[in-house]
Amino acid sequence: MSVLVKMETFVYKNIVVHMQGNQTFKFVDDYYKKGDRVLDFGCGVGTNSTLFHHDDYIGVEVDESRVLSSRLKYPINKFEKIPFISTLNDKIPFGDNSFDIIFISLCLHHIDSDTCKLLFKEFSRLLNENGKIIGVEPCVLSKKYFSNVIMNVIDAGDYILPIEEYKQIYSSEAFDVEDVNIVKTAGYHLWQYSAKPNGNEVSKYTGSMTNYRYLIRPIHLVLLYGKWVALLFLFYLIINQIVN
Repeated sequence: MSVLVKMETFVYKNIVVHMQGNQTFKFVDDYYKKGDRVLDFGCGVGTNSTLFHHDDYIGVEVDESRVLSSRLKYPINKFEKIPFISTLNDKIPFGDNSFDIIFISLCLHHIDSDTCKLLFKEFSRLLNENGKIIGVEPCVLSKKYFSNVIMNVIDAGDYILPIEEYKQIYSSEAFDVEDVNIVKTAGYHLWQYSAKPNGNEVSKYTGSMTNYRYLIRPIHLVLLYGKWVALLFLFYLIINQIVN
């Protein structure tokens, strides 16, 4: 299974990242200025580190292999592995009020609502008084049936949600959310937004996968792993033909 994961990471880094397009992250310039302390949560393969000055930036990721890959490709930037956040006792290892910006790119749709709420508590702790989150997530849109299906077929995230549901999770942890834009790229509708703690009381929220995901997830899993099995089998047939 680890071999298949590495193959997926290779495809993501060398193909998917390049399909996202410059318009996806151009809005960052409206929120970031040199000197702002930035935490890139779920930094993946480190591509978005180029959006910020290296003195201001630190990328964090739970996948150690991606952290190592990021360090190799972007040695001037700082990347760290962090633990999974699964209980109230788990902490992202930085002090209170440490950051002006927390950047979250195409990450939350991989995380269930209970864990999101734990993360948002941590983000509130890490942001300074005027700090904010800026983020990008794929979103389910009304009457955009083709895009909604395509995203759920090809994406590994189980929680591609309508925009209002993302907002409700944030609101339940006392964040005000502002829409920036929705951009379309590579078959996805991507919601750009900002969020800022408002000091209100937190409330309960429990969400789940959308109906799209419940129905399409088996197809996604077959394609996710089946394509690599088919490719390896084809490779075996070619080698076997050459050898024999």
